[in-house]
Amino acid sequence: MPRAPDGWTAGRAPEYLPPLRSPPARAADGRPSRAGAAATTPNVRPRAGPSPTPEPVQVTVERLGPCQARIQFTVPSAEFQDTYKRGLQNVASNANMKGFRPGKVPLQVVEKQFGTQLRNDAVEHFVRQAYDQAVKEQGLKIVGFQRVNLDEVKIEDGRDWDCGFEVSLRPEIELTDYKGVAVESELEPVMEPEVDDAIVNLKAQQSRPEPAGDAGLPADGMAVCKVQWMDGERVVLERDNLRLSPKTPTPGIEAAAFEQGLAGARDGETRAIAMTFPPDFPEEALRGKPGTTSIEVKQAYRLIPPTDEEIRRMLNVADEAALRAFVRERLSEAKQQQEDQRIESKILEGLLARHTIELPKMMLDEQTRVRLESAGRELQQQGVSEDKIRETLETQRPAAEEAAAKGLRALFLVQAIGEREQLLVKREDMEAELQQIAARNRAQLEEVREYYTKNKLFDQMAVELLERKVRRFLRENARVTTPA
Repeated sequence: MPRAPDGWTAGRAPEYLPPLRSPPARAADGRPSRAGAAATTPNVRPRAGPSPTPEPVQVTVERLGPCQARIQFTVPSAEFQDTYKRGLQNVASNANMKGFRPGKVPLQVVEKQFGTQLRNDAVEHFVRQAYDQAVKEQGLKIVGFQRVNLDEVKIEDGRDWDCGFEVSLRPEIELTDYKGVAVESELEPVMEPEVDDAIVNLKAQQSRPEPAGDAGLPADGMAVCKVQWMDGERVVLERDNLRLSPKTPTPGIEAAAFEQGLAGARDGETRAIAMTFPPDFPEEALRGKPGTTSIEVKQAYRLIPPTDEEIRRMLNVADEAALRAFVRERLSEAKQQQEDQRIESKILEGLLARHTIELPKMMLDEQTRVRLESAGRELQQQGVSEDKIRETLETQRPAAEEAAAKGLRALFLVQAIGEREQLLVKREDMEAELQQIAARNRAQLEEVREYYTKNKLFDQMAVELLERKVRRFLRENARVTTPA
């Protein structure tokens, strides 16, 4: 499932789709690229650009399976040398090198300094050309490709050379019965006790903190704390500057025990509360084992709720009846949104169960690796040893692969439905999403745009927007019935 990028709240994450990462060897336009670029001087960026009318290379495509193919191509020696020499001439005419007039650098000097990079640029040009040619001629729907190590391509003067790489293909899906799916509604009306609770919660959210002083942390107060999970004397997890309430226990502690253990604590005081490590704790050996939660209270606060008049003024409502009507409407909207999401998920789950979807192995392996790497970083941040991390990740591999497979099947199914129904993600959709992200985070639009550009997150945004469109389409075209 895609994660919101650190620093921005992107809204509701898609239910199934896996996080997409650009393969290591990927050009800006999404086609195969170099494994690594050679260094250049600040004054020149040498490129062996394509000829104005490139001659087609000899390309063959071998199907290795339903979702895998190998693109093999042969480049005539003369065509390669022409491309390479154009690169040399381009650099020579634009380079600003010490000891030579601008544009007058001898080709042999350029070749000595930039020859290796220009050779790789020329090879890269033909890799891209073969990729484009294979897509155009064979109608390939490529979703991933093998890294091409340009340095390992063997080229001899006067001889044609060949190269090849594997690609992952989007699976062909025979879509059936995705419209008119029968779903029973579980939407419930808003009850008056829910309105009462919502008003109480609203007052709590709008409460202003004041130092608790010598009275210590009240049961309904809030404290800024440093929290450590202890296995004996060993700290296995540490979080600083957390806001805690005695009414909201941390994992592994019963509510009553947590409130009793934390309430009354003064500034600077440390409380130790018995806990049980959660069943999903990353360090497997500690799951279900007893431990200790150590809480250092840095600052304790009592919370002063607003008056009824202050709440009404804040919401711009006239009286108590208007306040309750306002809250009831917001609760009804929230329930409807939750029900819509439940219906969408149920429909998608059913469609996944009814459709057989072959997965490209390279892509599945990559998604599994991404998930395990993420889990490994979390363990590393918790101070787990490298040996223990490797052991833990190996036990998690089957679950990671299963989750990756489910995510990929959902991704391809969503793409297939979106394509069939022409549910396109347009530029204005992307712009509207950027504006919403900026508004939610109280940030400047250009600041958010720069962040998404820098971190190459627009492809991920497009996937998320497509999933929302497909989910909404499935729900709006379903047969939703209300139970008698």
